[in-house]
Amino acid sequence: MHTRETLDRPDGLTADYVGHEVLDEHGLHLGLVADVVYDEQDGHAEYLAVDPGLLRSAHYVPVAGSYHTAQGQIVVPWDKHWVKTAPRAAGDHLPTAGDRRELKAHYTDA
Repeated sequence: MHTRETLDRPDGLTADYVGHEVLDEHGLHLGLVADVVYDEQDGHAEYLAVDPGLLRSAHYVPVAGSYHTAQGQIVVPWDKHWVKTAPRAAGDHLPTAGDRRELKAHYTDA
């Protein structure tokens, strides 16, 4: 059963996300939250850096539209293929201005 506890909260803390399993809109495993990127203007959680596992690069996934399940998983409103084609997360998980433009374009086209 899914509950719609929104993740787009100004008071969201990294600990609320890191280590949680992330599922796509169909319930498929995407990976675990490795880090959270916060908006520089208002401090709300903007992107999750989702690590798909061994020998794969993490990808940024917007927090907007995501929710927790009753089991503590995070469900994002995109399918696995779309997330895998998103811009990869930088090693330090800090997106540049260019990364942010690419991310906005990618997820707006979804």
